Amino acid sequence: MSKKGIAAAALFLASAGAGFAGYQYVYGGDQNPDDLAAVIPADAYAVAYISNEPEAWIKLEKFGNPAAQNIIKQQITEAQQKLLAQTKMDFGKDIQPWLGNTIIAVLPDAGSKSDKPHLLIAIGIKDKLKALDFANKLKAQSKEATKEFDYKGIKITDSGKGTGETFSAIVDDRLVIAPEQHSLELAIDTAQGQPSLASKAGNDWFKGDKLGLEQPIVAFYIPDYVLAVQQLLKSGKQPATLDAVTLTQLRKIQSFGGGIAIEDAGIRMKLVANTDGTTLNLPKTSSKSIGSFPAETFAVFGGTGLNQIWTETNKIVAAQPATQQVFTQMRQSFTQSTQMDLDKDVFSWMGGEYTLGMMPVSQGMMAQAGFGGALTIDSTDRAVTDSTMTKLTNLAKGAGLSIEPRQVGSTKIIDVTAPMGQGTIFSYGWLSDKSLSLTIGDGLMDKIATHSGESIDQTPNFTTALGAMPTDKQSYAYIDIEKIFGLFNSKMGTAMMGKGIPADVNALITSVQGVGMSSTQSDKNTNQFEALLTLKPATAFPVSK
Repeated sequence: MSKKGIAAAALFLASAGAGFAGYQYVYGGDQNPDDLAAVIPADAYAVAYISNEPEAWIKLEKFGNPAAQNIIKQQITEAQQKLLAQTKMDFGKDIQPWLGNTIIAVLPDAGSKSDKPHLLIAIGIKDKLKALDFANKLKAQSKEATKEFDYKGIKITDSGKGTGETFSAIVDDRLVIAPEQHSLELAIDTAQGQPSLASKAGNDWFKGDKLGLEQPIVAFYIPDYVLAVQQLLKSGKQPATLDAVTLTQLRKIQSFGGGIAIEDAGIRMKLVANTDGTTLNLPKTSSKSIGSFPAETFAVFGGTGLNQIWTETNKIVAAQPATQQVFTQMRQSFTQSTQMDLDKDVFSWMGGEYTLGMMPVSQGMMAQAGFGGALTIDSTDRAVTDSTMTKLTNLAKGAGLSIEPRQVGSTKIIDVTAPMGQGTIFSYGWLSDKSLSLTIGDGLMDKIATHSGESIDQTPNFTTALGAMPTDKQSYAYIDIEKIFGLFNSKMGTAMMGKGIPADVNALITSVQGVGMSSTQSDKNTNQFEALLTLKPATAFPVSK
């Protein structure tokens, strides 16, 4: 649903006579997250903020081809029409002029018999006269009788019946809505001096730009992560509880926030977790190995400390008997089939940086798929790594494959090939004293080893997607949607026997360049994930005459 649809859906919870009667002033109050949060009780365990500021959304119109823009506009229009289907009003004329920013909060169970989440919605009012006009129109069309009563000097309107009952009031220039009377009364108590989410000690999400996003269109905050998960499980169709082991892991995350903003390059998302300091802290990556991957690489993933990740995974799995049993069986199966130990032979030496890339392949066994992969990894123990690769090649010999050494420049390459000239299964070689490269796909080892031509990190799409990411990242990823889509059309399209891609899907995909992602840990208590979906400017598409 569009942002207008979400805000309108929240509004319609108020039904007729939403408490606007008697409002005399034209100008609305403040609507930023901190101001709206001033009516949200401090114990709210989940909050979402939706912006209705035109300047926060206007950049979206600068992206995509005309077909994609028309699809989005059509979806927005259909959502608005559906919401207003039972009225004779127009969203643009009757709602948009006064509808402000919105906060939707979820409150903990306060002795209610209901297991459903206790919602509380606060909506900023831009123009009170237009809001009053809308309320009067809606009230005139309503078939439901409304009741009004006073709570601490604030008039509350009770509309609807049964499960559709809704309580609403104007609280300090905000339309506040809740499906339960008690939740609305808590909002009034908060506005009149009780602790609010905005004033809660240690809560700086609403008071500062902690996410580092300029004018987010959507943002959310979970002050108590464990409580939010427990309440969510409790409110499901089949209520569930968390076991002690899972709770221990979840308690490492204390609070969680995130948001989405539209930038000049596309749509950026950030997630920030405040932790207890015991989460896995991996070394920073220099990303230097990306320079070995050619420009035609369409996806690349990198980071550090695979052995640390493996060790942490083992600790988590060991705490769950059922999971540990499955994990143990997997280990035993691997050892029986390869005569290698996952701990000693595989992960023990994977302590350095790694980079995995996917590239087009036009020959050999991977030609039909059209792509192959290459992994470069810095070994922390070359002797163990050499021993592992020897075991791997011996395993290949036993399966009837050929081991063919060759030289590419200063790099010694080992090709493991299939019989009867079917092509290379995989290749590997040392690019430096500690950097090993392993490839699947004919010709890829040569491209990685020779470093000739433009590399992926020099291409415009890559630099746009990852150039604005933090420099001290622990892991990263880049996916070139343009290249993948081109590969699909050339290879997979034929395999689909001309079925093709639906026109609307094609329009949306061709509006995207790529996506970049990174994870960082600025300190032991703060983990951050960031993603940027880069979009093609509308000017890149020809205008049909």
